[in-house]
Amino acid sequence: MRVLGCLDATNAEQIGHAAQMFTTSEPLEIALLAVIDIGPREDIDRMRERFLRPPMHHQPITEEMLAAETAAAQDIVKAGLGYVKDAEILLRHGRPELEIVKAAAEWGADVIVICARSEYGEPPHVGPRSVGHVARFVLDHAPCPVLLLRKLAREHFPIHH
Repeated sequence: MRVLGCLDATNAEQIGHAAQMFTTSEPLEIALLAVIDIGPREDIDRMRERFLRPPMHHQPITEEMLAAETAAAQDIVKAGLGYVKDAEILLRHGRPELEIVKAAAEWGADVIVICARSEYGEPPHVGPRSVGHVARFVLDHAPCPVLLLRKLAREHFPIHH
């Protein structure tokens, strides 16, 4: 079985615990995927074009952003390897939702493990906004089954209206 774990800056422990659930008689291969999101860099030029200005040629700034993003991705991967020791590492550049789906297809994943949304110290979401845009896209377009992880939110139940 081939399991693709999708890392973000907040979910290494969740992905690690989920990977432990996949104990089968067949060999288990796990890959950890980290995506360097190119969206913010593209958005800079879009904002300028919106005001009828030509795109800037900001090579030094772009190089600094890429270096910082790469360092952050390496930290994310290092955290993931702390929970899943022998995982293969996949590092991609692009829109996370697209790169996850493409990586799953290209790597031949049997299942994608993804969190519902990045949690940056926020309480777990319950209700319509509980799944982020990246997870929603992956759920809708994945080439294989998706295991959606979410943090425990028992204290939010029962829901009273």
